[in-house]
Amino acid sequence: MYIGRFLVMGKTENGKPFISYRVSSRSFPNRRAVLKNNTVTIVPESIEDILKNPYIMYNALKVIGNYVVATNGSHTDVIGDKIEMGFPVRDALIYPLATMDYEKDEYKTPRIAGILYREGGYLGYVSDRDIRVCEVPLKDGIGYYLGTYGVCSISEDQKIPVVGETPREICKYILEYKEFEHPVCCATALIDGDKIEMEVLNLR
Repeated sequence: MYIGRFLVMGKTENGKPFISYRVSSRSFPNRRAVLKNNTVTIVPESIEDILKNPYIMYNALKVIGNYVVATNGSHTDVIGDKIEMGFPVRDALIYPLATMDYEKDEYKTPRIAGILYREGGYLGYVSDRDIRVCEVPLKDGIGYYLGTYGVCSISEDQKIPVVGETPREICKYILEYKEFEHPVCCATALIDGDKIEMEVLNLR
């Protein structure tokens, strides 16, 4: 099943909150996740690809204080700015999604987003049909996924078991999750006590 770019938010079997972002792509598979200064950036191997599609390079994960922001586009930075300004978590998601709207490409790709913190998390999206932001009850060993194609909804039915207790183990598990096709790269942030740990994994 091809669900495009997607987020997975949940807890490990030992109760550590995490959020992952995976790039799955048929059109632009030549991309990598790069981790620097608590930010994960998705970058194409060829700069010329940006001229073909301006949406393929962006910050996908960013740590803002005790929060982790994860999205499929440039709204990562806008959401992070709202958190730094003191917006409540829900409002920090609603404002950028409502104002930036879905991506204006040929597929009308939805913008998806998540904010994770020690006590819980929120997921949200905006598509050409609707917009939704809601709190997600995190459960040990379960990850709730939100994707751009075919699964752009927040539902109790959209969940997978999660294996791994470190960001790298979770990255590997989600990148290799066979039900979701065309993997490219994955990034994960995990909250372990007072620490936020991050890791990336690339197929190329």
